[in-house]
Amino acid sequence: MRPSHLLRGALWASVALNALGVAVFAPLAVGRVSPLLPVPVSPFLAGQLVLVIALFGGVYLWLASQPVVNRPLLAVGGLGKLGFFVLAVAYAAAGDVPAHVAVSALPDLALGVVFLWAVRTAG
Repeated sequence: MRPSHLLRGALWASVALNALGVAVFAPLAVGRVSPLLPVPVSPFLAGQLVLVIALFGGVYLWLASQPVVNRPLLAVGGLGKLGFFVLAVAYAAAGDVPAHVAVSALPDLALGVVFLWAVRTAG
């Protein structure tokens, strides 16, 4: 697989993953229960998370659609993915969320690594 195909695939996978994140938190943002979320969250905080996750998803969609990927924006996306993974592991280690939350963040780790690798190796 060519590096550009790997990056495009990772960007499209991030669009799907972020759409899933929006689906998990959106019910909480309007006062409903989300069976996929293991901890209680206030509607305001859930709404803020939905906004951030959707914005990042929109950025991944835009980047995947561009003929040339914006490296600084890709770096921000990569750091966001890695940051989510680190937080999931840290909170799982502290016992604040179940361990499976950290495991479910592994795709974000992989995508973050691909994004930062692409930033480092591009032009």
